Amino acid sequence: MKIAIIVGTTRQQRVTPLLAKWVNNTVASKYPESEVKLLDLVDYDIPLLEEAPWLPDRTLTEGAKRWLTDLAWADGYIITTAEYNHSIPAVLKNALDFTQGEMRRKPTLIVSHGAVHGARSDAHLRLVLNSAIGSVPVPNDVPFYGRVDEAIDSLGNITEDGKQNQSKLEAGLDELFWYANALNNAR
Repeated sequence: MKIAIIVGTTRQQRVTPLLAKWVNNTVASKYPESEVKLLDLVDYDIPLLEEAPWLPDRTLTEGAKRWLTDLAWADGYIITTAEYNHSIPAVLKNALDFTQGEMRRKPTLIVSHGAVHGARSDAHLRLVLNSAIGSVPVPNDVPFYGRVDEAIDSLGNITEDGKQNQSKLEAGLDELFWYANALNNAR
């Protein structure tokens, strides 16, 4: 199974990459047969979307082309994101707006952090994914409890402060892999 872990923030001093490292470590130990790619939005040159994404002759930067190619590669997604102003980061919404079917009929697990554990960004991201993007958000989200920078060390290992999150992530991964297998067989 090919899984893309998306880091959905680009701000300086962000902690979302720690969340992605923890997720990556957990996927590697729980599902060692899977292939994982880390897609950090800071590594892509994705401009603001200024033209309709469905136009056949739209112009894409090399970074935007690479983003869409990397999304198309995956059988499922894990989006790690913060909550900004009761929603998802604008950079994540913009990147998702570029899609044209790359995520359609593929499952997504949302791992969020922030005020009220990222629950509002989680709810908004579900709406975005269920829209024309056509991704299937799995039932088990992972709202992260605690401060990410205190609950996850620099290598992506969960600390004592974050232990309550591990079982939630593992349950979410079980759902993601179940849906990825089912939808992969149905596509």
